[in-house]
Amino acid sequence: MSKSSNKIVNFFTGVPKYNDDKDYADYSYFSTPLNMFFLACLLLHAVYLILFSYYMIVTMMIVDGVCVLLYTAFVFILRRFKGSMLPCVLLAAAELIVHQVFAVKLFGLAPGFHYLLIPLMFITVFIRKKGSLYVLLRRFIIFIAAASFILLVAGFDEYHPEYMFSTEVTKGLLVVNCIACFTLTHLFTGRVVHNLDEKRSELDISVNEKTNAIESMQNQIIISFANIIEARDGSTGKHVKRTSEYVEALVKELKRNGDYADILDEQYMHDVMMSAPLHDIGKITIPDSILTKAGRLTQSEFNTIKEHTINGKKLIEEAMSDIENEQFLKVAKSVALYHHECWDGSGYPYGIAGEDIPLCARIMTIADYFDALVAKRSYKAALPTSVVFDSIKEQSGKKFDPTVTEAFLRIRDKIDEIAKANAD
Repeated sequence: MSKSSNKIVNFFTGVPKYNDDKDYADYSYFSTPLNMFFLACLLLHAVYLILFSYYMIVTMMIVDGVCVLLYTAFVFILRRFKGSMLPCVLLAAAELIVHQVFAVKLFGLAPGFHYLLIPLMFITVFIRKKGSLYVLLRRFIIFIAAASFILLVAGFDEYHPEYMFSTEVTKGLLVVNCIACFTLTHLFTGRVVHNLDEKRSELDISVNEKTNAIESMQNQIIISFANIIEARDGSTGKHVKRTSEYVEALVKELKRNGDYADILDEQYMHDVMMSAPLHDIGKITIPDSILTKAGRLTQSEFNTIKEHTINGKKLIEEAMSDIENEQFLKVAKSVALYHHECWDGSGYPYGIAGEDIPLCARIMTIADYFDALVAKRSYKAALPTSVVFDSIKEQSGKKFDPTVTEAFLRIRDKIDEIAKANAD
């Protein structure tokens, strides 16, 4: 396309320069089609002016001459001055009313219910949903309204005007005028809808990108915080990464196998995986002398260790009180509080059993247990994964949920792979 052609196209469809201003950019979806509408009206009235000049109809020559000047001004003002959209629209509406009054008086467009078909077409702009079906619906309404209007005013209008062309010219002019106006209306409403769809898509993409960025940042903060806490008891920080990956692999396997289908929807799975790094956050409240002790803990010291579950829940409540996702907070608190509870009721802090223990905690329990045994600590050596898998199988129905245990053992190779890939 040549430069001159580009300039012409841009003149009709270009966005006003002031829309680069962030305060006006949101209105570009409307100002661009409005620019097209004004330009088309300008051209249409210019044709009318030539026609009325030919027939020497002075009244309409004056009216259309004023219309040409007005629409020229509207186009210039709309494209150059901020805040001009509403005044231009109001003036254009006034011009349309005045013009139609003269047209009715001179050419026989008698008042009638059929004029209600005109706003019907503009209402189609509110059919904003995407899809070919909605596009066809908009076009169908406009076509029916236009065809009905033309049929009524051209075929059944018995109003006798003050000025009369020949019947052929009058009817022809009326039909051409209607077709031009309805086509323009269709293009205008279609362009507004199209621009609204684009604006909505841009906003959706922007919101999704920002939401993902915020979630990613929150996740990194959680993981970093958890790593700092885990480092206090001799961990390298990979414990958080390993247990999080075990949990992810396990929830996906449960979902794949159809286990706990009434609980494991996509949101719950996401929340469990996001909560895994926080399971031992309560350890920050445990003294180093107990947390890093190489020898056997006394009963008193073990009772202190147990408190990290309750303290973890409290910390999450206090530190994350501003997070709006209540479902995530519920899962995170359950993981921190109940991940040392056992299926047979022998765990802590409350000794609850079976399905009274939230599923998220039952999942975390087996992942945490596996990693605690296969990882090396200052106070113990690492155990072979084969030994740990045998221990987990033996503890099914005792320490662990049998269904969760079966799923964990089904993905034994995947768990082994994660352990080796993230070894200390």
